[in-house]
This record gives sequence, C-alpha cells and structure tokens, in this order.
Amino acid sequence: MKNKASNLRKHLLLFTACSFVGAASMDHVAHAQSAATTEDPVIVPGLGSASGSSAYEIQKVHILYKKNLLKEKDLPSSITVLDDKSVARVNPTMGSIQTLLKQSPSVTAYAQGPGQSAPTLAVRGVKNDELAETLNGVPITSLLGGAGDYLSNNVSAPITLPEIDSATVYPGVAPPERQGFGTVGGTIAYTAKAPTDKPYAELEGGYGSFDTSHFGFTINTGKWYDGVDAPKTLLLYDQSETAGYVANTPAHYHNFLFNTVKPFDDGLTQVGLLVIFNQGNGTIQSEPTPTALIDKYGWNYNFPTNLGYYNQAGKFLTTILSDKSYINQYLDFQGSVFYIHQDQKTDSYCAPSTTDGSLPYAVNVQCPYNFYGDVGPGSNFQSSAFNYNPTAAFGSPQAGESSEFTHNWGNTYGFTPQLNIHLPHNTIAIGGLIAKQTSSGTQYIYGGDLAQQNQINGYDSSVFGGGYQRSVYVGYISDKIDLLNNKLHIEPAFRVSSAYTSNIVQQNFSAATGKYQNFTKVGEPYIGISYDLPLHLTPYATYGKGSLFSPVSDYGSGSNPLAGSETAPTPEIVHMYEAGLRYDTPNLYLSADYFYQKVNDAFSFYENYLTGTSYYANQGGFLVRGVEVAGKARLTPAVTLSGNFSYNNTDYTDSAFEFVTLANDQFGYAFKGTPFSNTPTYLANIALDYDKGPWTAELSAQYTGRENQTYDILTPNDPQSMLSGATTTDLQNTNDPNFIFNFNASYKIPVNTHRIKSLKVIFTALNIFDVHYYTYKYNSELASGGVYSILPQYESGLIGPPRSLQLDLVAKF
Repeated sequence: MKNKASNLRKHLLLFTACSFVGAASMDHVAHAQSAATTEDPVIVPGLGSASGSSAYEIQKVHILYKKNLLKEKDLPSSITVLDDKSVARVNPTMGSIQTLLKQSPSVTAYAQGPGQSAPTLAVRGVKNDELAETLNGVPITSLLGGAGDYLSNNVSAPITLPEIDSATVYPGVAPPERQGFGTVGGTIAYTAKAPTDKPYAELEGGYGSFDTSHFGFTINTGKWYDGVDAPKTLLLYDQSETAGYVANTPAHYHNFLFNTVKPFDDGLTQVGLLVIFNQGNGTIQSEPTPTALIDKYGWNYNFPTNLGYYNQAGKFLTTILSDKSYINQYLDFQGSVFYIHQDQKTDSYCAPSTTDGSLPYAVNVQCPYNFYGDVGPGSNFQSSAFNYNPTAAFGSPQAGESSEFTHNWGNTYGFTPQLNIHLPHNTIAIGGLIAKQTSSGTQYIYGGDLAQQNQINGYDSSVFGGGYQRSVYVGYISDKIDLLNNKLHIEPAFRVSSAYTSNIVQQNFSAATGKYQNFTKVGEPYIGISYDLPLHLTPYATYGKGSLFSPVSDYGSGSNPLAGSETAPTPEIVHMYEAGLRYDTPNLYLSADYFYQKVNDAFSFYENYLTGTSYYANQGGFLVRGVEVAGKARLTPAVTLSGNFSYNNTDYTDSAFEFVTLANDQFGYAFKGTPFSNTPTYLANIALDYDKGPWTAELSAQYTGRENQTYDILTPNDPQSMLSGATTTDLQNTNDPNFIFNFNASYKIPVNTHRIKSLKVIFTALNIFDVHYYTYKYNSELASGGVYSILPQYESGLIGPPRSLQLDLVAKF
C-alpha cells in the first residue's frame, strides 16, 4: 500500500546530513582515510606573531589541544571517519553524500539519479528519518520528528558533497555532546569546507554520462594580512545538471557556500560565519517502474511525461554564527547560533487515462484520485473550506483530480552552547541545545497540468493555514576520565531531551481542525569504557540510550479516530549495547565490534482517507544486531589497502501498522518476528589506493547482499479489512545481491605560469562492468479511486546506476 501522506506527513520534513561537536577515532576507518580527524575541541591559534603577554597562553593552548586529540582517539565506541581525501575521491556530480556514506560499514544508501536526487539512507537498518544529522555541531535534520522523507525535500539538500570537508558516522547512540537531536539509529556529522591560511583559487568543470555536467569555482582569500588575528574567507559556487540515468528525470542544482573566520585576542578566540544556500529542481519517480516495461523497452525506461510526472523544487538556507574561546587553562567555550530555512514546491500530474482502470500499471502514485476517489459533492472531503467539484469543472473525477500542487516552508533557529572544563585526569563537557522549528504549507487539487491550475484557498485547497511548531530544550554533561597512567578511559554522561510541540490544523483532508499540543521529556544515560592493552590493542564497550520524539503530524486526529488514539505517541526509545576491539598502528589498523540495538515504543499509525479513520500510537518495536569488521594496511608509502564488512540481523519485535520500507514509500503492516524489507544482511567495501607525486588512483568495490522484498496482503473474503492491500515483508522473494566496481584517477599537470599553478585532470568510472541491478524491488497493486485492486499484482523496481563516466578539469591559481 503506497503512502499518500497529507501535506503534513508527506511534505514538511527536512532531509539531510551532518553532526554535533565532531570528533573521531580510527574505529571503522573508511578506505580513503589516512588518520583520525576531529573538529577542534579547543582553539589553536594560527601562524603569526603574538604579543609577549600572550605567547605563554598560546603555548598552553597548543598543549591542551594535543591532549584533547589523544582523548578523542580513545573514544570508546565504533565510528567511521570519512576525511577530506575520502570526500575528494567521490565525484561531486555523479555522486552524492549518500555515495560517500556508503563507504562506511552497515550503511545502505542509494539515489534515483546523479546528485542529491531522492536519496535513501540507513545505518544498521535504521532508516534516515530515525537518524540525527548535524553540520559543524548544529542539528540540520528536522526537529519535527521521524515522519519520514518520502518525496519530501528530495531535490537538493541543506548540505551537499562539494561543500563538505569531512563526515563522521556514529552508529547506534553517539556520546551526548555529539548526538544532535532525535535519533534511535545514530548520528551523521558533517564539517563544512573552511578557509585556510594560504590563498588559492580554483576553477573547475566536467562532463559525463547522461548529459551530466558541472561548473564551479572556489576562492580562498587566505589570511587577509600577517598576524594571528587576521581573518580568512572561503567562497564556493557549484552548479550542475543531468538528464538522469532513468528516462525523464532531469535535474538542476546550484550550491553556494561562504565561510569566514576572524580570530581575536591573539588567536585565543575565533568567531566564524558560515552561510550555505542550495537550490535544485528536478523530476523524480514517485514509485518504481514496472519491471515488465523495463524488460520490454530498456533498462532506463520510465513513463513518458504526457502520462505523468512528479516535479520538485527545493531551496535551503543555512546560517551558523560560531564562537570558540579559550578562557583559561581550565576552561574553554564553544557555541553556535543558527538559522535554517527550507522551501519546497511540488507539481504532480497524471493523465486521466492512467487512473480510469484502463492501464494495468500506476504511473504516478501521488495523483489525488488514486487516494481520495471522488472529492466532489457528497464526499467526506467537502466542507466550507473545500467546495471544489472536479466533475463539474473537468467532466469526471479522474480528469478533475489529475494534478496536485504543494508548497511548504519552514524555519529553524537555535543555540548550541558547550563549556569544557579541563582537569588533570578528566575533561568535563556541559552543554545543550535550545531550538525551535516552525513549518506550514498549502496544497491544491485540480485538473490538467500546473499551467491550468487554480490555487484558491477555500475552493480547491486540500490543505492550508495552521502549521507545526516544536521547541526543543536539551541539556547534557559528560566526563572523559583517564586513569591508570592514561590506559583506562571512561566516559560517563547523561542527557535530558525535552520538547513542547503543537499542531494547529485549519484545513486538512486527513485531520480534524483544532490545536493539538503537549510537553515531553526523556532522560538518556550513556557510558563508554576502553583500555589500552600492550601490542596496540584496545578493547571497548558502550551502553547508550537514545530517543526520537513523535512526528508532529501525529499530533492530530482524523474525522473518525479509533478509540484510545487521541493523544500523541510518546518518544521511541533505543537501548544500544556495543563491544569491540581495535588494533591501531601507523601501518596497520584493524577493528571488530558486535552491536545490539533494541527499539521500544516505535511509532505506529493508520490512516484511511475515505472513511476518516485514523490512529497514532506506540505499538511498534524492532531489534537490530550484528557484527562489523574494518581494516586498513599501508602496503608501501604510496599504496594502501582498506575494507570493511558488516552482518546485520533485523527483526520486528511487535506487530504494528507503519512504513515498512527504507524509503518510507510503502505503508503496511510489520509482523512480529519478520525481518526488515529492503535491508541487506551483508554489506562490504574494499579499496586499493595509490597516491604518489602528481598521480592518485583508487579501485574500489562494494558488495550489497540479498534483501527481502515486499508484497501486498490479499483479503478477498474481507476487502474492507484494515489489512487489505497492506504492504508487508516478503519472506519468499529477495532482491539479488550485487558487486559493483568503481575507479577514480587524477593527474596534476604542473603549469609554469605566474597565474596558473596547476591543472588537474580527474577521471571517474562508476559501475565499470555495467552490472544491471535493482536497488529496490517489490510486488505492487494498482491504486484507483481511493482503493486498491486485489489483483493483479505486478513487480516494480528502482534501477541502480548503470556504467557512468565523467571527465573533470580543475585549474588552480
């Protein structure tokens, strides 16, 4: 059963990636990583002369910084650091943030096309909407709860691959100061590209398969003048476009970054301003393509646009004003004030001939008629706020409900303070998050394409007015303790997360009007222990509790709510246990861990648009557990071999109505004891890297194991059953495994002019052997008139990227 979310479940949530006070150990080293990296926990003054009165203080800061780096390396948990070299080896036009993250153990990731096109992501089988993401320590995922990212904010993102310097994946439960807000599956932390002391400029462009091209430039001012307190600024712009490797899925992207840093007090304070503005527009698939048509017409087949399309345009503005200050040898402060704005417009259309029953396949599942049936006079949808008559306007409900236009917008602003207390044997961090997010939108149903649409509140507006808001208050304290001559490392911590939430419904097809609100809080303990044994061995163990607050869209009621479901669900809760062992030397790194994550009180909901029946509750639950192994060996000064492997066993521990796919595009029923669908049991990466002189090259391979498909439950004896047409895990059919090889190489040509320093040629080849595989496949039914036909079912799938080649040139000045 496809999810036809109303505007407030389907459209208003923000997708992206990023992290809290970033830090990293060498655990689960990504294959392109050469060393652990970390966001500075304290200030390190830049080069330049300092006054005599400050020289002693600056030297103490350097010593304190080095001590903190050692503490971060001893972090007692399993993480993956994807450093600047890892980022550089992912083509920013053909690839995406998801392409980068897939290098990590236990990460499932795919997209519908080159760039940030309808990405899907999971860590240890936990879906993206249940993960936290931050940028430079600021949470950039939606505060409005885990309501999913299906067809929402799927073109462009708040942060894109050309704009990041590194990414850190904290699976499970991260230490409280790194969590961001709202997660039962982990945190993904990004750091943005930053200015350097030495000036440079780059001009780059490239062209590749599927008419994919990009052009961009970077200007780094370096230090504006000599001196410790000299400011420095980075300006980056990149634009790209593609026809898409699936027919009729073009996309255009524009990304802009401005980052400036100004030291004060002889470098003991640094104030930074980061501004990122990204926008994109493109066409995506609202559901997979029938495999019978792919077999008949070709691997990249998609329905022609005269039968249907789903266009989306997104804009994202992120502004972060940060401060890092050394107070004295015992104290330093870091904090950020931030503002995030997102705006999304969606134009969806399907020809009447695709919904009148004459076509055996669904072209665009998001057509209003597919889910609501006839919304004209006599239906449950008519009211003083909606009196549109599709038959009178266009001759039939199918023609009069062939298009839908949605406009959503939201604003988030907040503050992330943290005070670090440095003692002889421990470092205490006290901090928090104070933030608020508001969101609203409008949605209109009409006939014809967008050019013919009326958009009149009170006439054809299925949603308008009202909106969501959530105010978040988080406080935490953590203590990194070093004992037994700095061999025993203990990190106890505690965090309290709370939120005031409200939903005002003015006009909404799937919710009764009114205001719904409450206040919720959760305590979250955390403890990690590691011990440095002889022979470079370090065992560690971690326990953590995390929470995810319920979607604000669950603060509501249908016109006919089921008994006991009038209150919003309580937060989902995860208990994570993890134990591992790592071996860490300059030339060889090995690690292995076992993880166990049990999620209780998972969100469950049911919505029937025809009857107005609804409920929102905590009836679900799931368990993920498995093993992860990673390693990296330096074979010669120029050659490294790296890889990782993960095994993941997933189970639903309670039966409930919920989304049952990673992309949240299939609503159905999760049966207790069944595994997740669309979640591979086995994942693996391996890479061989060469880096010497002007040459760099990487040959890599990624293995994705079998994963269960889904099917729709048939109830011919009781077609009105709540289970009729519900999607569930298919225990008999699986998606075939795939083994994909990629290659990347670059050569830096020295240029002997006073203007151009070098010219770099970059060649990228993805899926070298052109393996045809599906990232996602299932059996589907045909939706029409607000109901699902029982038979026939047909197989549909999203294809993986075919062979993709691209050549880029980068001129450095």
